[in-house]
Amino acid sequence: MKKMQTAAKSGAVLAALMATAGGHVAGDEAAIARKANLEFRVLASWTGGETHEIGTFGSAPLEEGGSVTGSMQVGTSPADDGSPCQSDVNMSIFQPRAPNGPLPLWQVEGTVRRAGMDDIQVDYAWKRRTTSGLGSAPDAAYRGSAHLSEGGRALLDFVPAFEASSGCWRNLALELSASIPEDPAFKDRRIGYDLWLVSEDRGRRLTRRLQLIGRQGEKVAFDYGILRSRLPVSPPPGKEAYVMETTVTGSVRSRVQPDGSIEILIAANRGSHPNEGSWYSEAHGSKSVRAVPGETLKLELPPPNPVDPHDPHVNEPDTFSALAEQHVALVLTPTIVE
Repeated sequence: MKKMQTAAKSGAVLAALMATAGGHVAGDEAAIARKANLEFRVLASWTGGETHEIGTFGSAPLEEGGSVTGSMQVGTSPADDGSPCQSDVNMSIFQPRAPNGPLPLWQVEGTVRRAGMDDIQVDYAWKRRTTSGLGSAPDAAYRGSAHLSEGGRALLDFVPAFEASSGCWRNLALELSASIPEDPAFKDRRIGYDLWLVSEDRGRRLTRRLQLIGRQGEKVAFDYGILRSRLPVSPPPGKEAYVMETTVTGSVRSRVQPDGSIEILIAANRGSHPNEGSWYSEAHGSKSVRAVPGETLKLELPPPNPVDPHDPHVNEPDTFSALAEQHVALVLTPTIVE
């Protein structure tokens, strides 16, 4: 649920909020110990082009430094309706001595190195083994590291399904995903976000306001639409002014903590392009903080990055200097919705 409005008549309220949110970001840096769930999935693609998950091996919640190991043997079994696409993935926490058949046996291992909000770092290793013979894929192994957002996925391995008994499979894949388990005591909580956009440019202030509500741990997107401004630079030929269009989009995710505080991750993109032009540039800002309900936080967004000065079609240093003088910030007040 959201509502957006221009904030001319609410200027006094915003001024009070800005006064309490001095600096780049108010609130304490979030440093909360948490756990993460890891899942290894086997995917199969059919001749018609559809891809489906056919097996998942998951962990219990793991603290940072915690590990999980397992095996996933892909096979087939007769389908009740006679379809050749029946899958059969046998999963175990134990490592088998040998593969069973020409379809892959994946031996997997995952270790949680960081369990941050929307920032989960996992070290992983996998081995792919098959019974040697006609139609078997070659054995392979890999070890690496993945940075995942909550619910994000990383493709680890991909192999064609050569073996005829695979029916209508075309290929198989192994992927890794990670998530943050919710505390059952807080999973049904709702957090409200009073989120202002403030743009200040040479004494002129433009504000817009969004009022949002999200569930515990839910990523809530926001989009302020297009903001137009005139830059104090030479206009294009035949134009009276250089009009710049700016967009601010992003997301906020938060969780209520046992001590009553709210852990918050806010991320935003600030993009700019001339209303009559071919280039676009943006910059990203994010911050993870912990605040008490009703506390006001401020995140100043960096100006768009200059376009490559060696690009013969874009050579506008004055334009990017003017954009750097525009100060754009998000002002957020979180509350717990009862």
